[in-house]
Amino acid sequence: MPARNGNLELDTRFAAHLRTRRTIVTTAAIRRSEVAMSQLQLPPQVQQYTSLLCQQWKLWVPVAFGCFLLAATYSLVKPDQWQATQSVLLRDEAAGQLSGQGRFDSIDTMKAAQEMVVEVARNQAVLEATLKEVGRPAGSHSKGEWPALADVESLRKNVKVSPPNGAEFGTTEVLHLSVDADNRERAILLASTLCQQMDIALKNIRNRRADSVIAELENAELLAQQELARATEVLKAQETKVGSDLGELRSLNDAQSGDGNLRNAWNQIKQQIRDGEAELVKLDEQLNILKSAQNDPDNLIATPNQLLESQPSLRRLKDGLVDAQLRTSQLMGKMSKSHPQVQSAIAAEEEVRNKLKGELEIAVRGVQADLQLQRSRLNSINSQEAGVRERLDSLASIRAGYANLVADVDKCTLVLRTAHEQLADAKANKRASETSSLITRIDQPTTGEYPLGPGKTVIAGAGLLGGLILGVGLVVLLTPMPGSQGRRWTDRLWGRRSTDTSATPSAGDRRAVPRMAEQPPVNPDAPGRGRRATDQAPPATYPEVDRRGGSDRRGTAAPGDRRGQ
Repeated sequence: MPARNGNLELDTRFAAHLRTRRTIVTTAAIRRSEVAMSQLQLPPQVQQYTSLLCQQWKLWVPVAFGCFLLAATYSLVKPDQWQATQSVLLRDEAAGQLSGQGRFDSIDTMKAAQEMVVEVARNQAVLEATLKEVGRPAGSHSKGEWPALADVESLRKNVKVSPPNGAEFGTTEVLHLSVDADNRERAILLASTLCQQMDIALKNIRNRRADSVIAELENAELLAQQELARATEVLKAQETKVGSDLGELRSLNDAQSGDGNLRNAWNQIKQQIRDGEAELVKLDEQLNILKSAQNDPDNLIATPNQLLESQPSLRRLKDGLVDAQLRTSQLMGKMSKSHPQVQSAIAAEEEVRNKLKGELEIAVRGVQADLQLQRSRLNSINSQEAGVRERLDSLASIRAGYANLVADVDKCTLVLRTAHEQLADAKANKRASETSSLITRIDQPTTGEYPLGPGKTVIAGAGLLGGLILGVGLVVLLTPMPGSQGRRWTDRLWGRRSTDTSATPSAGDRRAVPRMAEQPPVNPDAPGRGRRATDQAPPATYPEVDRRGGSDRRGTAAPGDRRGQ
């Protein structure tokens, strides 16, 4: 027992020694902190506010701690929000656009297509189909119909379609489809499923639009066929009325086809008329020459051979007469006229003359017959020319109407061809809408490394900071501040308190004393006062007071002091 008591006494002494050492260390630390604070030389106003906060710690510390607890609790129970992004490439329809090959031909077309994708992504039917395929979220205990209208609206708020990197619609063909969900796997599944449902919805839209366009184009094609049949019947009636001159009418209507057969025949007939008239003039001239040669055969010798080409016998007789005359002239140059050879030559010449006269009569009758025949032929040709000209005039009178009919038929044919081509394109678009997609996925949906929004530490820190600000604000509102003469900020709303200090200035405040005290009026009739030079004014007093003690620093003025006069 004595040994045990001795051990207890030693333990007690050792504990007391430790407490003493701790007290000494604490005191030294406090002194060092006080020395450090004194060396910092904080402004007095800061020291006053710091002291006020230390005094009112029971007001702001619970508020800050409560806000911190609320923020920490919220950060623990708040569900994480994950975002999955699916990048897609949008193209234009390639059917009917052989040169575009699926690319948009203008920025406006691209904007319209991208806005349609945005509307499809936020469509209620698409969102319902997506939620039905994905199913209820994990941990859901709702037994109602799935998905409900509230679920669809919640998903619509969490769906976003935007261009990459903050670009505007119409500047790029790439779009980002972002979906927010409570966990990463569900966000990825929602993004992938929504992209599939958008593809199906776009195919249905293209299919319905193609059906509508096909129906409209079929009606347009039917109307074009009816108009073409009507115009064709009218043109057929007109061409039947024209008959054999249809080719000539078509050549008149077509400027590039050249002259028709009727016009060529008319040109040939006019050429024949010109040739016949020239031949008639030639025959008249021959007849006149032959008639003059009947009276004097020597005139025939001067006739050109071109006029006698149709009378070969006259031409030979003419040549024989010329030869006989030459022979007679030669013989008469050698012999006398009575010479038998000369007489024989003269007789031969006379015989040729007689034969020429007889031949001239025959030639005159032949030329007269040719002349009459030529006139008859020329009359016939003129009649033909008149008939051809009349036919051409008739065709010219109906050419304008026929041209309008042909143009109407061509227009109806063009409209029908265009409608047929557009109908073929629409059918191709419908077939393409069933087999191809305008949306091309770029890889799989991706998510970030962390959930959306601030983390738990940031939320707790923000709650602590907000609590500190709120606590300090309460201290400022509910506690008199240094230099406020005991008034609080809330007194501005409810007025002064009975504990507030008076507004009367204290002693030593220069605002309570006028700058110069008014001197009492001097009575000239008072005893001891007069107008003598030895008279002096009473000493002047100065109301200035000491700022620190409130006593007069100057007293009375000495005699002769001019400040008192």
